[in-house]
Amino acid sequence: MVKKTFFKEPAKAEIKAKNKVEIKELYEIANLKQNEYSILQSFIPKNYKNAKKFMKHGPEVKPIRYYSLEHALKIRKTPVQLREEIFNQIKNYEFCGYSFMPLGKDKRKRKVSLVECLEGARLFAYSYQKNAKIFIKSYDKPERVDKDGAEVIVEVPSRTKKERKNKFKLTSVPVKDSLEKYVISLNIGSDHSCPSKRFNIRYKYFDDKESSGIVNFCAHEIAGYLQLIEQKLNKKKNIIPLQMCQFAIPTQKTVDYYLKLENNVLIYDKNLKNKDKLRKPNRAEKEMALWSLVKFLGHDKTFYATEKIKNYIWKS
Repeated sequence: MVKKTFFKEPAKAEIKAKNKVEIKELYEIANLKQNEYSILQSFIPKNYKNAKKFMKHGPEVKPIRYYSLEHALKIRKTPVQLREEIFNQIKNYEFCGYSFMPLGKDKRKRKVSLVECLEGARLFAYSYQKNAKIFIKSYDKPERVDKDGAEVIVEVPSRTKKERKNKFKLTSVPVKDSLEKYVISLNIGSDHSCPSKRFNIRYKYFDDKESSGIVNFCAHEIAGYLQLIEQKLNKKKNIIPLQMCQFAIPTQKTVDYYLKLENNVLIYDKNLKNKDKLRKPNRAEKEMALWSLVKFLGHDKTFYATEKIKNYIWKS
């Protein structure tokens, strides 16, 4: 499968052709110039067999859990406020994402990767900058929407050439300003099943307290939700989907950093068989590097967007 130009990353050889510079900390990636690159030692925690194991079983950032509607109404903090609180408290960067727990019949934990938040934002920007529209149809008229949320049919363009659009349904989407909006947003789900979700199978360790069932959100779902926010704001001046958004929306500063991860960084991995032992950062390393930026700059400078994300620059 060949990626569309908007989503293409440079090959290792293209990165090595740049000027090599030294950096000591992950957040210093932000300081790399377009014609520079740096080599970092692989930093997957040693107690995980590989990157995939870390992304499935690694530590998560956990905003305050609501245990009932009454508890939610007592605290009355929106998802972005809860994320701000916990993001500003992290002491290291070894996280595989953040998670929240639903209050409905579906008890599966919801898990969100910062990498998917970035890729969702990129896909959303692509839909506007390349005229590849994301289709949204929201079913939000029935009375039950106040308590159960809306169901939203979504069609999102593919990131690879000659691939058909991804069509799926988002469920439990908050669109009305009811007291139940706090619970509705926690129950958000989807019937989407792309490869990044389909093969993300997780079996708990023996001493895990939580069940193996986890809802992992992907870039397609996040891009679709961002389009829903855009549509509701523009057509009906409805701020509720944005206010109750469970997905961290990156700033342009974070996008710039993410692009440098792709375009200006190589990883030295002694386990590789190739001569130079170099490779591009894998998913787990990108995730931890993003958390490193959050730790260094804080929530608002990294994941509190104040500009229109459809206009973000995705070229390094």
